[in-house]
Amino acid sequence: MSQKRAHDAEMHSASDASDASDASSINSTVDVDFEFFAPHPTDFHSIKRLLQTSFGDDSEDFDLSELTDLILEQATIGSTVKTDGEEGDPLALLTVLDLTTAHRDTKVVEQITEYLIKKAGAQMKDQVAQILGGRAGLLVSERIINIPPHVVAPMLRMLTDEMKTAELCDFEHYVLICPMYTETAAIEEDSDDESNKKKPLVTVRRNKNAAAKTSEQPSYLHPEDEFIEEFACLKFDYKFTRSKRAAESRNSFTDTGLAPSRRCLVIHKSNLSQLVDRLNDILAP
Repeated sequence: MSQKRAHDAEMHSASDASDASDASSINSTVDVDFEFFAPHPTDFHSIKRLLQTSFGDDSEDFDLSELTDLILEQATIGSTVKTDGEEGDPLALLTVLDLTTAHRDTKVVEQITEYLIKKAGAQMKDQVAQILGGRAGLLVSERIINIPPHVVAPMLRMLTDEMKTAELCDFEHYVLICPMYTETAAIEEDSDDESNKKKPLVTVRRNKNAAAKTSEQPSYLHPEDEFIEEFACLKFDYKFTRSKRAAESRNSFTDTGLAPSRRCLVIHKSNLSQLVDRLNDILAP
């Protein structure tokens, strides 16, 4: 049976409902009870889907089934968030995996290590290789889009307590892959000719002011990652290897699209406790 974590949280999530008749937006508040559970074998497929989201377009480059198995094998480390009891599907996951000692020789850890070293680029390649060759832990933090960031603070605090109990607190560095996005001009759809039929279905018509609304600076998809960055000793951005998608439109009322990317943050162990306190202060429900 899955172990229920000590922290339950009742939080409020806001949702927007659109009235088709008058195109007006209605704000509503829904009470949701979030419960924290240890990863359980029945969570395999849900956890694997969360991992696919974490690695984005390049998820095919990793043996995510093996990675999911590694997460489930260390059931006393990490937490999932559910709203339908322990039999429900995990809506969020936070855990840490040993990239150096316990799992060094596994296929997926080799894939992740080689991938991050390559993505670090020429300037940081040697530094990242040295970090990943030492005592490094991969922080896996992912959730579905409508789960609020407030769940992260208790999950991270529980994780640090669990690492101490399991004597896994000797990581020198923690590596976190953060989802990013950049606003870009959305695809212009001019006609229904054969060339346009090959384009993505999600398109909007640009106007002459669209360029002024876009930004070349990537933004965090998970708002808490902005505060985590304050404690990073190293960071680098990278684009997907397999990404051939054009930027999708944000919604029907904007002239900008979203181009996904990733940012890798490396946190030294000396900053971890301060990071936990910072997120607890900011994200406490």
